[in-house]
Amino acid sequence: MTKGWRNNLILALVMAGAAGGLWILDSREAARTEADKLSRAVSAIRTDAVVSADFWDETGDNLSLSRKGDQWEITAPSALRTSASAVKSLLEVLSKTYEKKVVDQITDAAPFGLLAPAARLTVKDGSGKTLSLIVGNTAPASKQRYMSLGEKGPVVLMPAADVSGLLQKTDALRDKRLVATEAQDVTRLLIKSKTKGETLLIRDKDKEEVWTMETPVRDLADTNRIRTWMFALTGAQGMGFKSERPEGDGDWIVELTPTKGEVERVVVWRSKPDLLVARSGEADLMVMPQYLAEEFDKNALDLVSLRPLDPKFDLTHLQFEQDGKTLTAEKKEGKWPASAWTDLEEILTRDAYHGATPKGDAAPWLKITAGKGEKAVSFMLHQEKKSIFISPPSRPVALELTPLQAETLQKAVTTLLNPPASQP
Repeated sequence: MTKGWRNNLILALVMAGAAGGLWILDSREAARTEADKLSRAVSAIRTDAVVSADFWDETGDNLSLSRKGDQWEITAPSALRTSASAVKSLLEVLSKTYEKKVVDQITDAAPFGLLAPAARLTVKDGSGKTLSLIVGNTAPASKQRYMSLGEKGPVVLMPAADVSGLLQKTDALRDKRLVATEAQDVTRLLIKSKTKGETLLIRDKDKEEVWTMETPVRDLADTNRIRTWMFALTGAQGMGFKSERPEGDGDWIVELTPTKGEVERVVVWRSKPDLLVARSGEADLMVMPQYLAEEFDKNALDLVSLRPLDPKFDLTHLQFEQDGKTLTAEKKEGKWPASAWTDLEEILTRDAYHGATPKGDAAPWLKITAGKGEKAVSFMLHQEKKSIFISPPSRPVALELTPLQAETLQKAVTTLLNPPASQP
């Protein structure tokens, strides 16, 4: 019994010793692997320590960048709006490791494609330390690139994916957004159209989701449509840049006022097949897709609130008048006496299709009154061919119903005026 216990203890000690030995071997192997990785580091300069950079693409175009706090700015050949993601991609190579060193010093740059390099990047950190990375050809029978770590080498082999950020064009480092302001930060939007006039929208200071249209009419704006439109404008991306400037003052002027900072202003020209945009402080023009003309020429009346009746209105009484006939109904226990009255309620409480100009003093086709007494609200409806327009009181617009709403309303009115004969 005692002998068995001793054997088990000895076996446990041997196994513990073996495990400890394996742990030591694994630790030493991990340390050797880490040391090897550090010895093949592209740069001793950390990405977050870089304060300035000069970049040349394969065409020889050059630009300089400077970091101010957490932001990067293109400073030469002129001050240009900068793409933060593109700069991040450009500098990522500094944190990479190379696969293999080819030569320690360059005696002949031609075999590596370094006489006419695919890209060149020079970075400087806060202490003044600099490093130049020069990308050459793809190595024969390989997916790796030659890259020189300095003017005279060494030349190393880099995985193609690790140098992809260096193979950008200089234009890729420019911010191609129409405006820098984010949609949620816009507090005022003004668009001046050569053909459509002005549209001015202002966001409520206390209720961020509430927008008011000031021109061409003063009315409550539709929150969802404004949000969608704002994202379309602030999310618009350019495709490139041109130096030629068209004649004239532009077809549109767009001004956005952010929560903080200066007003952003851009001028846009129609220039087939694309649009051209002038941004403040930039000498050249950004090329943008033609479809954005629809956003700049958005019908202002389509941006007003399209719901005829305030959602908070307690709707328990309805009346409609047509051709001298008047019918009324009460909602009891949440139900109307007939489904046709439910249809009328939905016409008043759902969004219409389009905003339209008021119908003035034209005789209405139908009058619907919601509520009764002092709280009653009356709506005049006009019919033009197959379209039906509803005019909310005290608002400077009419609202065009959707084709389905118009058809539903026609059927409801017909049913109420000509109810089916009761069954015997």
